Amino acid sequence: MQINDLLKLDIKLLVSFEVILEECSVSRAAERLGVTQPALSKSLQRLRELFKDPLFTRQAYGLSPTSRAYELHEQITPILGSMSNLLQPTHFDQATLKRRFSIKADEELLLTFIEPLLAMLHYQAPNIRLMTSNWSDDGFDDLLNGADVGIINAESTPNNIRSKMIGTMDACVILSEAHPLYFQDEVLLKDLLDHKMVVFNIRSFHSATTSVTIEKLEKIGYVIEPKIETDSIAVAIEAVKRGMALIGSAQLGTMFSNISSCKEGFSNVKVLPLPADAVEADPYNGRHPIQLCWHERFDKDPAHRWFREQVLSFMHSSPWVFNHE
Repeated sequence: MQINDLLKLDIKLLVSFEVILEECSVSRAAERLGVTQPALSKSLQRLRELFKDPLFTRQAYGLSPTSRAYELHEQITPILGSMSNLLQPTHFDQATLKRRFSIKADEELLLTFIEPLLAMLHYQAPNIRLMTSNWSDDGFDDLLNGADVGIINAESTPNNIRSKMIGTMDACVILSEAHPLYFQDEVLLKDLLDHKMVVFNIRSFHSATTSVTIEKLEKIGYVIEPKIETDSIAVAIEAVKRGMALIGSAQLGTMFSNISSCKEGFSNVKVLPLPADAVEADPYNGRHPIQLCWHERFDKDPAHRWFREQVLSFMHSSPWVFNHE
């Protein structure tokens, strides 16, 4: 062990390096760290001298890490994670745990587990605070900046994001009695596209996977032009009620069926499988993967591990999630 060299590695410098790399901006990093920009600039200069590399170069959009900076990041991240674990309790009691957990998930995924999760927290962990919000295009950045878990339709995540495959969810077609195709036992994509459609969850509709599906369908002559695009379940409900078709998850289909059975004035709803040609064009064959993801700094945090295991357990028991472990 080279003690003199180790003494040069001030923990504050390493933390500063990681935050600057995450933010690609000294000013934003200084704000996160609660220090002044000049003070953090001095820390950056010390880092450059210590590692004998510029570490970051200035670009039009901010700081760009050098190859040496990325190498250091791979080595420093697990070190800081291990040091953080030193401050974590070896055990905890959820009944007395006081902590806020945040979940980033699209509403239709949230609905698969939120009811039993809230019931469990009410009785077993009454001091926990919960915050939920929709997953967005900046979702991985949100995990980087403090959000606890994200639940997404994806197969892979960035290197610093840990993930676990929960399972898959089937897609379906949701029609109300007001739709011209309601009384058919199955629908063809051609017939479906001849009538008005509503798209729920705009972000998913413009995702890479959906774009591939749309591109394949366009090549064989189908054009998808939704009448309404929305992130609101309330708007989607009204659109379906007025005779528009909705392609969504099986869970969403069940929710619409339940609403139609108990809401006065709502037409009957039928849930049908996706048309075969739409399934063939879908990279996932109509069964989309769902992952639970979190930042690696939380990986060994006992309370965080307990929380995400609860979410996993409730999603695994959901009747709409398949092929889970």
